[in-house]
Amino acid sequence: MPYFYFHVWRGGQLAPDEVGLSLPTVDAAKRMAESMVSSIIDQGECAPGSLSGWDIEVTDHTGRTVLLVPISDMQPNIRRKQAA
Repeated sequence: MPYFYFHVWRGGQLAPDEVGLSLPTVDAAKRMAESMVSSIIDQGECAPGSLSGWDIEVTDHTGRTVLLVPISDMQPNIRRKQAA
């Protein structure tokens, strides 16, 4: 099973994932990244609207970026789901 790493970029500062996760597909890695975004927003790590420049960069075991999930783009979607 492929290994994926979920690095968090916070306004240009990298918080690297040095452990990673074994997941079956890139789609599974995308769902994990989206779950991480939801957790970051739920934990209130920053003020609403201040997530500009925050991203989760998912890389494979070679360090190649397989997807980038902008946290600020997902914030309105998650807030709508929480309100429902």
